[in-house]
Amino acid sequence: MVWLLEDSPLEAQVTQAALAASCDVRWFSDGATLVEALGFHAAPDVMVLDRETPGLTGLEVCRFLRATPVTAQMPVLLLTSHQRPEDVAEGLDAGANDYAFKPFRPSELVARVHGLARWGARQRQNAQEVAAKLEHARQDLSIARSTLEEVRSAEARAWRSDQRFRLAARATRDAIWEWDPETDSLDWSGSTQVVLGTPSAGRISREAWWRERIHPDDLATVRRSFREAIEGSEETWQSAHRFLGAEGTWLDVEERAFIVRDSRGHAVQVVGALQDVTLRRHQEAEARKRGDFERQLIGIVSHDLRNPLAAVHLSANLLLRRQGLTDVQQKQVHRIIVSTERAVRMVRDLLDFTQVRQGSLVLNPRDMDFHAVVEAAVEEAQVAAPGRALALSVSGDGRGTWDADRLSQVVGNLLGNALTYGDPDQPVRVRSHAQPDGVVLEVHNAGLPIPAHLLPRLFEPLERGAAQQERRADRSIGLGLFIVRQMVRAHGGTVTARSSEEAGTTFTVLLPRLPPASPPGPRPG
Repeated sequence: MVWLLEDSPLEAQVTQAALAASCDVRWFSDGATLVEALGFHAAPDVMVLDRETPGLTGLEVCRFLRATPVTAQMPVLLLTSHQRPEDVAEGLDAGANDYAFKPFRPSELVARVHGLARWGARQRQNAQEVAAKLEHARQDLSIARSTLEEVRSAEARAWRSDQRFRLAARATRDAIWEWDPETDSLDWSGSTQVVLGTPSAGRISREAWWRERIHPDDLATVRRSFREAIEGSEETWQSAHRFLGAEGTWLDVEERAFIVRDSRGHAVQVVGALQDVTLRRHQEAEARKRGDFERQLIGIVSHDLRNPLAAVHLSANLLLRRQGLTDVQQKQVHRIIVSTERAVRMVRDLLDFTQVRQGSLVLNPRDMDFHAVVEAAVEEAQVAAPGRALALSVSGDGRGTWDADRLSQVVGNLLGNALTYGDPDQPVRVRSHAQPDGVVLEVHNAGLPIPAHLLPRLFEPLERGAAQQERRADRSIGLGLFIVRQMVRAHGGTVTARSSEEAGTTFTVLLPRLPPASPPGPRPG
């Protein structure tokens, strides 16, 4: 494509005729129109400009092209009738690449235009290659910057990690060590000097250190387990043994280590920690002693206390049936019976509490009707509280596999709680109904609500629901609801409580029809 600036239509026709065989030519009669067209059309391969045109001359158009980045390398051929050397120099200084003098021979004009077109193509190709190289250089620079940033970031992370390790080693009471398999040496850090009296810096021989510090009776076992871990495929090693401390006394310690292996499975680094657990072992021993004492106490309570209480209860009932007792005597005997029953309940709660804490709560599940257990518990509660109203409703299939005695205790505890702390002028409502996969028990009483801040701790041991409960004369030891939750959980169920001044207090028990294959462990708190 050739753009031609020529103000003479005749000369423009001659020039177009000369180039028509090999070029597309677009003619402009004034420079301003040509410059304006550059903003709307693709630039041509060659500009052929008449030096002298009205308005914006070809010489001025040439200067404009060279001053514009997009057209700075565009090939320009100036046409002129001026053949003075200074005119030629002026045109070249303006940026023209070549000159053709009028009148010109058509073949000469074609040769000059084609030569400029080839030169322009080479310039554009060179520019593209330079641009491509520049882009590659920019990409390489970006990659280099990104790599440098990653290196710096990795160095910063490594530094922070090293700082965290050093600070953690200083903060912990563990003795941190690193074993070098090539030299069989140890490097210690952390609280080693304070606890074990180890050197603050420098490597020491592992074998010599072990012979000096590990108890002779434990040394062979520690050596064997460490060797087996290193020669095997394990990623960790741990040991519990006796260790000579900084003060010259034998400490109970636990060592744990992580083994780093290469691609062939060989240990190349081992980092471990040695912890003084002497105090913990002492506390565990004390706990075992307390557990033994509790088990002995269970035996005492179950035999030496329950049996006398049973004898007192039986004797008081026989005495109450005797004729001739005065009203005062009957009240005193009745008080003995009530107090004895309360003592029996306390003993039973203590025994259950101890069994739960020791994880020895045993269930004896069998096929039964839950509704029948609820009805029996309500009848028993009605007999114990003849002046109170109890409303019972049952619905659906109540059959399932449960421990009848434990569930009877659950229902009895909830009924006793409702009768004790509910409004005596309002009935205690008991509802037992079935669900597709279980049964639900609801025990509701009106009266003062349980404070909201106590509800989350209501089923914890030795907790009571509200201030008004403390004013009851017949207080329990605060284990009833705790035992309810543990027995319900042992059956795979749940128990919840909700309480408000408007709605009263409701305890809800959900039980699956079959107990879990493995009863959940105790959760005393």
